[in-house]
Amino acid sequence: MSPDQEVEVKRMIEHSTSAEEGYGYESSWDTCILKHALEENYSISMTQVGIGKMLKRLGFSRTLPAYILKRADRKKQEAFQKELVMILDNS
Repeated sequence: MSPDQEVEVKRMIEHSTSAEEGYGYESSWDTCILKHALEENYSISMTQVGIGKMLKRLGFSRTLPAYILKRADRKKQEAFQKELVMILDNS
């Protein structure tokens, strides 16, 4: 993959969702979806492990979706998050 293509892929990941790019209904990118996007847009075939290494080289890191309880109190969660940010900023 050329450096210019890597810049285009990074821009695509940072500024759009996979659904906006026409790859299903997911709101985030993963290596499986990126594999299809690379094959379709650039005719490049990469393994998911190779894509993961490329993403790390481009400055991305793995994240897991946050699990939110169905019956959770949203106001309490927001208050906790604000308090956590204050604690982290002051440390």
